[in-house]
Amino acid sequence: MESINVTNSFEIYMQELERFQVKHPKAFKTKSAVLPESSFSLLLSKDCRELSTIYFHLAKALIENDITPEENQPQVLDYLKTSIGLDAMCNKEAYSIIAKIYATKNNQMDAYANVLIAVALGEISREDEFFIQQCKRMPFPTPRDIRRHNIAKGVSIDPFLFNDVVLILEHGTYTIMMPIKINIVIIGIGEVTIKNSGFHVFSGSDSKLVLYNIRVECIQGHSLFMTTPTQVFIDNCWFTKCSGACPPICILGCKATLHMNKCVVANSGNHGGILIETDSKAVITNCELHHIGKNAIELRYGSSLYAESNDIHHTKQGILTWSDADKIELIDNFIHNNHGEGVYVNGNREPALSKKINSSQPRHQMIPSSSSYTIPQKTSAILQKNRILKNGTFGVSIENGVNVQMEENEIAYNGVTGCIIKGGVNASIFNNIIHNNKTYGIEIGVNYNGKVVVENNHLYSNRKNMPEFDDKLLNILAKKFKVNMRQLYTPVKMINNKIGNDSDGQNFVDFNVSSNRPGIHIFYEAKPYLYAIGNTYGFNLLKDLDIGAIPETSTTKTTFCNLKVENKNVSVFLGGIGDLRNIVETVHGFTMLFENYTEKCNNINLRFIINDFNPTVLTRDLILLEMINRLPDPKKSSTNLKGLYSKWNKDFVAGVVEILSVWAEKIIDADTYRKLSNSMHSLMESLENNINTNNNIGYNKKLPPWISFKYSSNTASFISQTLRYWKENPPTSAALNWNVNQLENITKKLRDFSPEAERLKYLKKCCNADEDIDKYTFCQLPISIQAQSCDDKYKTMYSSHNEANVTMLTVPTMEYDVYPGSCIFRAFQITTNFSQSGDQPLTLYDHLLTTLLPKFASLRASLHGTLSVRMQVIPILGDVIDILLCHLPSSVRFNAIDCSNLADYISLLNILLVAAPRLKDNSLLTLQLMKLRDPPVKPMKEFVEERLGVSLDVLASLTGITFTNAYYQDYAVYVTWNFNIICKAKDDKKKTDMLMMDVISVANICCTAHADRIKGLSVNTLVRLFQIMITRFPEETMAQLLQSLFASEGFKKYVPNFVMHLVELKTFMTMHLSSSMILKLEEFKDLKVSIARYTMRWKTDKLDKTEIFSLENVKVHSEAEIWLQLINPISDYRKKKGKGRNNNTLNDQEPTRYYFDSISLNATEAPIITISFHLPVPFYDAHKDWVLECNIGSTTILTAAKKLTLSEATQKNLNHYTWVNVSKNEDNSETEEEESYSEDIKVCKRCKRKSSSVCSKCKSVYYCSKDCQKEDWNRHKKEDCVK
Repeated sequence: MESINVTNSFEIYMQELERFQVKHPKAFKTKSAVLPESSFSLLLSKDCRELSTIYFHLAKALIENDITPEENQPQVLDYLKTSIGLDAMCNKEAYSIIAKIYATKNNQMDAYANVLIAVALGEISREDEFFIQQCKRMPFPTPRDIRRHNIAKGVSIDPFLFNDVVLILEHGTYTIMMPIKINIVIIGIGEVTIKNSGFHVFSGSDSKLVLYNIRVECIQGHSLFMTTPTQVFIDNCWFTKCSGACPPICILGCKATLHMNKCVVANSGNHGGILIETDSKAVITNCELHHIGKNAIELRYGSSLYAESNDIHHTKQGILTWSDADKIELIDNFIHNNHGEGVYVNGNREPALSKKINSSQPRHQMIPSSSSYTIPQKTSAILQKNRILKNGTFGVSIENGVNVQMEENEIAYNGVTGCIIKGGVNASIFNNIIHNNKTYGIEIGVNYNGKVVVENNHLYSNRKNMPEFDDKLLNILAKKFKVNMRQLYTPVKMINNKIGNDSDGQNFVDFNVSSNRPGIHIFYEAKPYLYAIGNTYGFNLLKDLDIGAIPETSTTKTTFCNLKVENKNVSVFLGGIGDLRNIVETVHGFTMLFENYTEKCNNINLRFIINDFNPTVLTRDLILLEMINRLPDPKKSSTNLKGLYSKWNKDFVAGVVEILSVWAEKIIDADTYRKLSNSMHSLMESLENNINTNNNIGYNKKLPPWISFKYSSNTASFISQTLRYWKENPPTSAALNWNVNQLENITKKLRDFSPEAERLKYLKKCCNADEDIDKYTFCQLPISIQAQSCDDKYKTMYSSHNEANVTMLTVPTMEYDVYPGSCIFRAFQITTNFSQSGDQPLTLYDHLLTTLLPKFASLRASLHGTLSVRMQVIPILGDVIDILLCHLPSSVRFNAIDCSNLADYISLLNILLVAAPRLKDNSLLTLQLMKLRDPPVKPMKEFVEERLGVSLDVLASLTGITFTNAYYQDYAVYVTWNFNIICKAKDDKKKTDMLMMDVISVANICCTAHADRIKGLSVNTLVRLFQIMITRFPEETMAQLLQSLFASEGFKKYVPNFVMHLVELKTFMTMHLSSSMILKLEEFKDLKVSIARYTMRWKTDKLDKTEIFSLENVKVHSEAEIWLQLINPISDYRKKKGKGRNNNTLNDQEPTRYYFDSISLNATEAPIITISFHLPVPFYDAHKDWVLECNIGSTTILTAAKKLTLSEATQKNLNHYTWVNVSKNEDNSETEEEESYSEDIKVCKRCKRKSSSVCSKCKSVYYCSKDCQKEDWNRHKKEDCVK
């Protein structure tokens, strides 16, 4: 009966708590029964007392009715701690209960502190057995004098420090100046702060000091500075407001010891957190050390450290052990997100030979000690069960005469190497997991006879798990320094380690290139230079557009003056966009053009479809646009300073300065990084909302109106993933600087001969700028004094660039792969005729900024929609050929197309055939032909024809694509083209045999040997040519032409080895030519078959990811072509025996091998390679025993000798994308605006061609013709036709 009453009492107090929660809903936003500390301030004092009592009674009720006390102890403690947190004095019995619970948990310091509070409050006496027992358990005598102190704020505690004393301080702020030379125990009740009025807060020697629940604030010196012989015990204390001039905690002396538990150390300015030196000892457990300007913990001069279960993060360096430190033992710590190393141990015993060889290298110089100390024979280190993750450079770095034992640690995601051992270190590395580090998992440097044992470790997904010793390098060093090579050799004993693949799929782009052109690598090179900054001048793509000729849409609206405003749509396609320079120039130039336009009652909707196959590029561009969109009004304010930028709002100028820093620099200042992060976060939120909205998950944040993903919803997902990579895995500038140092010799050579240097020298001369141009190279952009003066608050930030610009990190490799010579002065043609303003000379930066300010103002206004020119950006990720051929609705046409220098990689002819039909009438296509240091020697037309591969007249006659203009500028030739689908009279009357020879000239360049072929061409280029010609020429002409081409006097006669390309040509004709005219021709009866996509996988020994994707020591470019051979095994056997006279034909009917150029290759699981390709199903069935050979460039990665046959390829699907129609549709802006693209292509059930006709009965199965429907009817009516 009694227990029921107790239970009822708990239920009664729980009901009281529920009523209190209902009464105070703002405080109890979460469903937890325990009020979080962050909500205490939402209650009045009387409410705090009331709630404190409720929690106290709940705890007592649990204790009194507790059958299993140990299980309920956490809940009781939560109630009691919350009770005294709400009001420290209204339930004094709580302290003795808390002390007893802690005592049962063997938590000595917590039990001791709370029992002292209970004595001070009169809840128990000094004679109480429990009190005496707790005092005996401590390693020091308890002072007789126990005082409770609650005098007003700001009072000094110095008067109490003349004798041994226990001070129980109630809530408030206290000061101290007196050094401690006796035994002092200071315990806080509630929030107690102690600050200094002298040099240190706590200082002294020959004493024992206990601090519990104290917040220490320091305005100068150390927060705690204790010397020998001293014992310091600190528990539940905070050292988060520090002077910044010294480490908050410093302990030194041969008998000085420090015990810290459950403390927080942070914000120590430009100095370290805890300094342990001169034979002192420290035990640090369960602490958090973060945001510290130097080392979280530094150990030196004969001292030792035991650290367990600490969280050390966001410091400049995690733990530094050096300068003759004795011993460090790290157990179960979490050391992560530090700027430099996670753990660095230097025994300061560098071998003499190492000093000799590395005399020119920077090294840690030992700082002489100001007092004597015990020099250990050798520094020793033990690392067990630690997690050392995401540090800026090395996870663990051990060097110069250390004995180290590492066991059961996880070392991962560090910016350079997981663990590096060098310089005479004896290392035992057992049972560790080391993965996903940027360079090596374990790196054993030249160790000078140190011994290393690596046993039972698991290494995987590092760039290279363990490097191999370079015997050539060691031999060179040995000869140079006249030593035996074995003196340089590191004995490494490898036992039973599990070593996975170097660099898993996370390090590669998982993107399947379409088979609409020859395959290219879908992985990056080890150093894939990212063109984050353009290397040619941006230009206005719409400078020749006639605004009056743009048709108006039917959409109208009425303005405040009752005038009808007509909208005009202008569209621009940017393939291989790179940076935003062309958008900046186009928007500004078009805005200026529109301002001079006489008819003002128009709005221009300016749409940019931006394309790249690298999500990093698109994401970076969107972030820069978001930052431009956030710029303040550029109009000057009344508080503007006089000078060069006086016409602009200072905050606008400062914002543009930050955007240029993100655009052009690898390392940026903290304030710029903060604004960059805000823009990233906002964009990520809106993108994820857009994705989740499509998945029927409700979110509030919408996409900015200037972004649309109407042509590719998948692009939004890739960009969102990129933003999340950047947010969750930002490296430090320390890692960047380390990598830069490794490339120093290379960059010096580049600096002397780079186009960037030439451009800067030229600008320096034109602008009369007297400055060092090296300051502007290699992603540096020094801000001028005049630009800094635009706002006082920005003056100091420009001097401290220490944050990594994550937008220059290639996702998902997260490497700084920006082209090393990148320079923003190559992206914008700056104005050089600005006059000096005031006494301050203009720098190149001033000329750049003054040039760009009006352009950024136009872009901002266009993003905001405050001008008549309103822009929208539509990103679409993928292969440019694929996008233009398949993934944009057929009605989409453009006023201008720019494909940068993609013609250098996928052929000028390919780009023209795909892009030109997308042009609106009288619109222009611009292409760059790059890699030209000097202007072409040949006349411009001859040069373009050489790059094209065919005559310009032939191209114009067959396709209607005409050469307009070409000029050389900035190491590139710019070529402009026009397109007219309507056939001219002279071409229309052209004889069939003349047309045939023109087509054969195209076929010859598409089928030539791969070593000599223009990169990007393949036989399927002819299919796109046929598609255009079918639209241009009469049906009768095309029928005769095709019959002639495929007769014996056509392709076979004039194109060498054409028969070996014939299967692939007909495959693509089947897939993409739906003309009924072709199907009627007898020569093409074999086209009416099913086409399937086939996939094959194998393991190659030719691909080595760790050596910059070296294929047999030949570097393969990321755009190298992939081609496949299908070889008749009988002919291959005859060739070996010398019985075959002809390598190309086995008999008159069939060749001995076929070529296939349109191959998609996936190396994300390398060395497992996956390829896919299209084949007619009947052809596959008839050639299953034929042998495959796969080539990348000139290197064979799958040899015929492996006997891998076509039968091992698996059919993936029968569906495929079809190319859009070439014919010019009426340009209907409304259709373009409303049309949405479906990923599911509607294809004929019988022949798999694109179709729009559906079965009238089931309304679900599509057919391209009545013939196909009839042939499939017997199956269809039984299986899937439901009325």
